[in-house]
Amino acid sequence: MTENPGTTPPRDDEPRPPQGQPPAGPPPSPQQPYGQQPPAGQPPYPPQQPYGQQPPPGQPYPPQQPYPQPGYAQQPYDAPAYGAPTAGTSVGDAFSWGWTKFTQQVGPFLLGVLAYLAVIVVVSAVLFAVLLGGTVASVDPDTQELRNGAGVGLVFGYLLVAAVAFLLSAFMQAGVTRASLEVADGRRIEVGTFFRFDDFGKVVVAALLVGLGTAVGTLLFVIPGLVFAFLAQFTLFFVIDKRMAPVDAIRASFTLVSRNLSTVLLLFLGVYAANLVGSALCGVGQLVSFPVGLLATTWMYRRLQGEPVAP
Repeated sequence: MTENPGTTPPRDDEPRPPQGQPPAGPPPSPQQPYGQQPPAGQPPYPPQQPYGQQPPPGQPYPPQQPYPQPGYAQQPYDAPAYGAPTAGTSVGDAFSWGWTKFTQQVGPFLLGVLAYLAVIVVVSAVLFAVLLGGTVASVDPDTQELRNGAGVGLVFGYLLVAAVAFLLSAFMQAGVTRASLEVADGRRIEVGTFFRFDDFGKVVVAALLVGLGTAVGTLLFVIPGLVFAFLAQFTLFFVIDKRMAPVDAIRASFTLVSRNLSTVLLLFLGVYAANLVGSALCGVGQLVSFPVGLLATTWMYRRLQGEPVAP
């Protein structure tokens, strides 16, 4: 029998602990984290057992820290990303957002719209003056009647002036639409933003198609023209924002409006009423109503598709 130095063999009359049970006595102190000091007022931690060294004879191993159980400690949810879409597409919220963004960048909006209006007025006035001069020259001084063939030329001239004015108005709408989309993305705009077109040809074709469809529908007892304009109101948004082809943009606008008919109808009527009031104020009110209406339409265009809008 080999001796076990440093220990005293138990006596036969001493009770032995049951098999598998720890010996009687106070539980050992938990192992402190490496390098950490005990809280103030607490006794110092017991010395830590060096790694890989056996404990002294007669002393148990210190208890080990349990491993964390996977799946129980749930991480907190991430905060929503900036500009994440939220529920609700109220027309009142659209106009409130539009008014707020207009007042925050009122200078560029007013200057941009004024620049377009100045171009439209000057070009239309020059063309109309040329047309009027041609009309006077076409009158026979003896009979005070138009000379042969002059009537056809004058009709063509008036249609040309109307087409130019329409295109310039379409460019103004496209420019304000681009600026409104920039604002919806949280960017600052400047006057040059209103005159920057990446897809100039698509804008022209889309504007002509929408204008032609509205004009033809208006000739068919007015109401079809209003219906077409109502369904196609997001066409320029899809051309500028998504860079769609004109026909695809018209289809996308029809689809978006038809899926949100009641909401878009309220928006359409609200924008029409705002521009009507703006026109009644000697036209000056449209400097405000026109960009605010397009900003509100931009907000609705983004929200109906679940896309983010800058707060």
